[in-house]
Amino acid sequence: MSSDDNRATSSADAGLVTGIGTDTPDGEPLVRVENLKKYFWENDSLLDRLLGDEPVAVQAVDGVSFEIHEGETLGLVGESGCGKSTTGETLLRLQEPTDGRVEFGGTNVYEMAGSDLTAFRRDAQVVFQDPFSSLDPRMTIGDIVQQPLDIHDVGADEERRERVRDLLERVGLSVNQLDRYPHEFSGGQRQRIGIARALALEPEFLVLDEPTSALDVSVQAQVLNLLEDLQAEFDLTYLLISHDLSVIRHICDRVAVMYLGEIVEIGPVEELFGDPKHPYTKALLESVPRATTDERERDRETLAGDVPSPRDPPSGCRFRTRCPAVIPPEELDIDQETYRELMTVRERIESRDISLETVGGDDQFTVEDGSIPEADVPSFVAALKHRLFDDPLPPHHDEMCLRIESTAVNRV
Repeated sequence: MSSDDNRATSSADAGLVTGIGTDTPDGEPLVRVENLKKYFWENDSLLDRLLGDEPVAVQAVDGVSFEIHEGETLGLVGESGCGKSTTGETLLRLQEPTDGRVEFGGTNVYEMAGSDLTAFRRDAQVVFQDPFSSLDPRMTIGDIVQQPLDIHDVGADEERRERVRDLLERVGLSVNQLDRYPHEFSGGQRQRIGIARALALEPEFLVLDEPTSALDVSVQAQVLNLLEDLQAEFDLTYLLISHDLSVIRHICDRVAVMYLGEIVEIGPVEELFGDPKHPYTKALLESVPRATTDERERDRETLAGDVPSPRDPPSGCRFRTRCPAVIPPEELDIDQETYRELMTVRERIESRDISLETVGGDDQFTVEDGSIPEADVPSFVAALKHRLFDDPLPPHHDEMCLRIESTAVNRV
C-alpha cells in the first residue's frame, strides 16, 4: 500500500477531514515563495510620532524566494539572527508579511480567509525549536496532542482519543503516558510530543524550526531518523530550518543558505557541499570541524568582522563587509587580501569599534568634532596602522592605505 493509501485509510478510520486539496500539476511546487519580506518597526509608537522620531525598519527577511516540491526536504541554513525562523513563521502566516507572495498548492496564502485559511492551517503545521516552552505545562500530553483535533472539530471523542494513542505510539511513546505532563519527560520525548501534535491533522507540509538544536547528540539522531521515517510513511514535505550543517546534509534534498535576511545560494545538498559558489557558503562550510586526523593541521579561516545590523544593512551585496573575495576598485593597484584587511579596518573605524582618542601616545592627536585635523592625518594613519596590523604593509600599498583610512577617519 502506498503512503497516499495509508493517509486515506487512516483518515477514514478516524473520521478525519481533509485539507484544501493541494494536488499540484507535475513539476509544480507544493510551496512557492516569491520576494518575501518581513520588517519589524522600531520607534513606531504614537509617542514616537508625536516626538517626530522616524520609524526604523529591522529588515529580518528581505526578498526571499524559493520553491519546495511535494515529498522534498528543503534545508534553510545560516547564522543565528539571519532570519531563518522569521521566514518559516511568515510563510505559515504566523507573522503577517511586509511584502511578497507565498503559494500553497497554487493558492496565495495571504489572500486566504474563512474556510480556506482553516484548511491551510490543517495542511501546514510547525514543530518548534524549544520542545518545552512550546508545550502547555498545565495540559497532559494526551490533551496537547488532541487539541488540534478539538479545535478543528475532527471526529468524535473516542475517534480523537484513538488517533492520539496511534500518534504517540508512532513517535515512540507509550499510550500509558497519556496522562502525564510535559515536565515529566526528557527533551527528546518532549520533541516527539511536539511532532505528534503537528501530525494530528495529517498535514502535507511541516516547517521544522531547528527541531534538534536543544537536544543531546544521541537524541538528535533518533529524532532525525523519526522525521525521515514519518516523511516516507505519510509523504510529507519539509522545510527544515537549522544552523547545524551536519543535520542539513543528513536529511535534506536541497539547501538554501541565508545571510542577513537574504538567500545567497540554493542548490542540491551534495552539489552545494561539494562545490559551493558563494564566498559566504564557502566560509560556512570551512568553519565546520571534521572528525579526521587530516584536519589536525588545517588552518580554518574565519570571517572578519561582525554580522551587520538588519536595521542598517550594507548596500549592494550584504556580505561585502566581511567577504574575503571583495573586489578592489579598478583604479586601486592593490591585491585582494590586503584590500580586504584595509576595508575591515575602515569599517571598524566607521562603526566606532576603534576609539580615535586611544590612537598614539597621550595627547598625541586632537580629535575635534569626531575628526582629526588634516595636517595630522598622515601621522595618525601611521600610528593606526602600527596598532592594527601585525605586519607592515608593502610599500606600494602605503598611498592606497592612506587614501582609504584617511577617508574613514574624517567620516567618523
